[in-house]
Amino acid sequence: MRKRPSTAFYISIAILALFLLVMVFGSWLKPHGISPEDKINMIQYQEDGKTRYAIPPYAPNSTFLLGTDHRGFDMLSLLLNGLKYTLGTALGLTLLRFAVALPWGLWSGMTSRGRGLLRSLQWAVAAVPAFIFLYPPLAGMYYGLRLDLGAKADPHNKLLFSITFIVLITLIGIFPLAHQIADRTRFYSGKMFIEASRLMGGSFWHRTHRHIFPSMRNEMMFTFLSEFMQVLFLLGQLAVFNIVLGGTETIGDEEAGFQITISTSGEWLSLIAYGARYIRLHPWIILSAGTSFALLFLSLQFFLNQLKRRYGEDRQLM
Repeated sequence: MRKRPSTAFYISIAILALFLLVMVFGSWLKPHGISPEDKINMIQYQEDGKTRYAIPPYAPNSTFLLGTDHRGFDMLSLLLNGLKYTLGTALGLTLLRFAVALPWGLWSGMTSRGRGLLRSLQWAVAAVPAFIFLYPPLAGMYYGLRLDLGAKADPHNKLLFSITFIVLITLIGIFPLAHQIADRTRFYSGKMFIEASRLMGGSFWHRTHRHIFPSMRNEMMFTFLSEFMQVLFLLGQLAVFNIVLGGTETIGDEEAGFQITISTSGEWLSLIAYGARYIRLHPWIILSAGTSFALLFLSLQFFLNQLKRRYGEDRQLM
């Protein structure tokens, strides 16, 4: 039963709409440029009657409200420009999970085949946090293939790591998701109207399209948002440990031992990975990127909770 919308429901929509607007129009809203010609090598200023020079990164000030990175790029501009890449990456990985888990779960739930295998795979994956499964192989590949060299890393190794990253992130979520969908499908398959459809000769596709999907519409919406948030959170965990999916460049002098891997587009996960390495020297970098990511995640959680309340979905999905 659908409940009357509350003020909190509309607030959650407004906050989510704000992030979507930033995602779409962020590239035009950024106050400073982030192209190669916008790099700042140093700034000249006067102090005590003497000419002095300051090199980036610069702490937050009246010109750069959130400070800059090592290239002199405005952090606020990077964040505004990079949100679409972060959300796009998480959305793509979530869709990949659903592309495999949804038909598998529907088939298992409708036919009751493969239940034992799916349950065992789900239990094995859910036994420990996903991060524990993913970090050792991804970190081993990242440093073993010397991708920490940035632009000097072998392009083939970069491609191999990217493919492995996508496959592992997708695979780790398929089994729990398919198991959840199978359980809900099996629940609805036991309803009298669906059993009647089967006895009347309704095909698998007919029963799924005309009965199962309409019955599970709200649950699928909640499940998709929950899965999207899980992917986003997992990507954030990996980013803290410098495991990100491309989109970076290396600046500095290797001979002088000064090399920095940094995001080319302002993608939030890459900024978190970059900022985490300089949390003591330049804390505004990780604070701005980390706070923005946390606000995004909490906003999605707030919206999901309000959506469940709005549609009377208070039960825990299996």
